[in-house]
Amino acid sequence: MSQIDLIIFTSIVLLITFSLGWLAHVLVEKLYYKSERKQTNDQVIAEAFLNAESEHALIVDKLKKSDAELTNKLAQTQAELKATMDGLHIARVEIESLRENSQKTRKRKK
Repeated sequence: MSQIDLIIFTSIVLLITFSLGWLAHVLVEKLYYKSERKQTNDQVIAEAFLNAESEHALIVDKLKKSDAELTNKLAQTQAELKATMDGLHIARVEIESLRENSQKTRKRKK
């Protein structure tokens, strides 16, 4: 093998080695960025899920408070209604008693 053949062979081997290294670098870069983007997407989804979870908890708390307030109002309204109905009953009994007394008094006067 002559010196020129050795130089040409070495040049070709170095060119192939450089090309393979560059190709490997490009593949590693693409895979790395792809996994990094996927990680970012996963992080975004996880953050959105956590936000939705906290909003859900807040809404549930609000609904529980609202339910408690409405239950209180209902109990108060029912108590007021019962008191009103009792008062109405007592008034009707008194009116009936007064009517009977009035009728007895009229009969006595006649």
